[in-house]
Amino acid sequence: MMNSPRRNEAGGEHNRIVEGTQLQGNIHSPGDIRIDGHVKGNLSVGGKLVVGPSGAVDGEVRAQEASIAGRVIGKLEIKGLTTLAQTANVQADLNTGKLAVETGAQFTGTCTMANRKTTATPADTVAAKKDEASAA
Repeated sequence: MMNSPRRNEAGGEHNRIVEGTQLQGNIHSPGDIRIDGHVKGNLSVGGKLVVGPSGAVDGEVRAQEASIAGRVIGKLEIKGLTTLAQTANVQADLNTGKLAVETGAQFTGTCTMANRKTTATPADTVAAKKDEASAA
């Protein structure tokens, strides 16, 4: 008997590459996806990407959020939060909105955190005015 498909918060279905599965090619998923097997190719995920402890991804990844506990080699572009679990091994150029790294996670590469909304706080404004006054 087959289970009914799981749905994410946005109403889309979850996709899963189970442990022991090897997949070569590009994947486009409008919802969430969990990788416990090995994917060699590019991933475009409309929701959250989860790479489990036994999971591996070799390629370019675009997603809204990512939680990585396995191995990722390539390039990551994550709009929101990227979480690297204790067992994560990431060798990538990472561009993310926010980053959380657990103790023990391994990361080799570059990381750019893009703050999409930049606003000056009152303290920043006061400091800038003092710098301008001292320079004059």
